[in-house]
Amino acid sequence: MNSSLVSIIMPAYNVEKYISDSISSVINQTYENWELLVIDDCSIDNTVKIINEFVKLDSRIKPIFNSINSGTPAKAKNKALPFSKGEYIAFLDSDDIWLKDKLTNQISLMQNNENYALVYTGGYLIDENNNEIKKFLPKYECGNILSNMLKRYEVNNQSVIIKKEALLDTIGMFNENIIIGEDYNLFMNIIAKYEVCSIKKYLIKYRVHKKSITKNGNCDLSDGTLKTLKELNIKYNIKVKYPLYYFISWLKAMRFRWGVSI
Repeated sequence: MNSSLVSIIMPAYNVEKYISDSISSVINQTYENWELLVIDDCSIDNTVKIINEFVKLDSRIKPIFNSINSGTPAKAKNKALPFSKGEYIAFLDSDDIWLKDKLTNQISLMQNNENYALVYTGGYLIDENNNEIKKFLPKYECGNILSNMLKRYEVNNQSVIIKKEALLDTIGMFNENIIIGEDYNLFMNIIAKYEVCSIKKYLIKYRVHKKSITKNGNCDLSDGTLKTLKELNIKYNIKVKYPLYYFISWLKAMRFRWGVSI
């Protein structure tokens, strides 16, 4: 297997409780040709200290320290993208965890199937203390599956790996006007244009906790989903005529993406 470089983007803000486990899960990957771009967004706890300790231990970890808080995950991720040198891009939030064979499984599949622009996996939902809440597996087969994704979205941000050339060709970066759902926007644009594939294995642990931005009552969880559906309608002539369709699609997307009970 060709050892292509994978650039992993990890935004971080006040995650001293979790970030060691997140970074360690990257270091422990059986696939070793990666770089980890950790973007600290002006943390005021011990997050920066922990990042620097890992930098001393592994030269593949490359920190980026914002001088001003970016305000949104999209801006933090976009700051890291120009520094990425990999053929592939992956994302891991600083409170989530990868299982050790995650990258190996994905790179093997993508290099044996060059038409796949994006590959995602199943995983576990865990709580603040690493207890399993539930688990999930993708249901769709590989190929052009936009119509299925519009009916029921099943991609978790932490599970995704993308060909960098497809990302640049399709949308280039995250939409900074979307506070929540910037990942949905980017992935759905790629899904609309390229073939994608899932790996039906539990390869990530996605953490649900009170400090997560998706639990913030001041954030409109529907915003990114609705903007994306309208954008796809314009760009790819998807015939979405009724406001009720947007609302139902949003409910389905929220249920999968964040384990929201609806």
